[in-house]
Amino acid sequence: MLHPSNEGSIRHSPLSAIVISSGDVDCIAGLLSLRESQPLAIYADDFVRDVIEGNQIFQVLNRDLVKRLPLPAGPEVELLDVQGEALGLSVQAFPVAGKIPLYQETSDDIRQLSSGKAVIGLSIRGPHNKRIVYIPGCAAVTTDLLHHIEGADLLFFDGTLWDDDEMIRAGTGRKTGKRMGHMSISGADGSMAALAGISVGKKLFIHINNTNPILCADSPQAAAVQSAGWGITHDGMEFHL
Repeated sequence: MLHPSNEGSIRHSPLSAIVISSGDVDCIAGLLSLRESQPLAIYADDFVRDVIEGNQIFQVLNRDLVKRLPLPAGPEVELLDVQGEALGLSVQAFPVAGKIPLYQETSDDIRQLSSGKAVIGLSIRGPHNKRIVYIPGCAAVTTDLLHHIEGADLLFFDGTLWDDDEMIRAGTGRKTGKRMGHMSISGADGSMAALAGISVGKKLFIHINNTNPILCADSPQAAAVQSAGWGITHDGMEFHL
């Protein structure tokens, strides 16, 4: 699907537009690999656009070919390529509870790091009017967030950690999930409980950390997730809506 075409430029890329959900390194660093003088539209909210504009390294993306386009929260935006041709998808952005990127942190106080602008969720509608909701990072499920999720045909939701302190216990980090801006899957205040009553066609956990026991198919945690009606994503999955 992402293989270069045999027609046209030998450096062809099938990517016509990219929508960015936060300024975290794992969301924006890939842009630096897309600099081979190919036309591309980048859709992002003001927070992310400020990050990109404020760092000279992103100037490798040729401004004559790569358009930086706004993605305001609220209205549904039809995605277009750099020539203004419709791509068959529309996106609605909405704020998600989260925190600023690690490289912007100047404090260890999560209250100072939390932000309602640094992370967005995406509601993506296709040509058959099917809707995907994409939320790879979330610190809390709010009433407004439930409103955006309700009725989706497919939900991708933050599954970073099973327990808040699992990285500390595993010896792979010194921060809790809450400190990193991620709510846990388990527990009374976890995402499974918070989203238990939501009406969606299919719901899957994504952005799963390697310490998360749901990645082990025979674990009780994986069984609990599946019993609650959730799926666990893995590389190579395809979905047809």
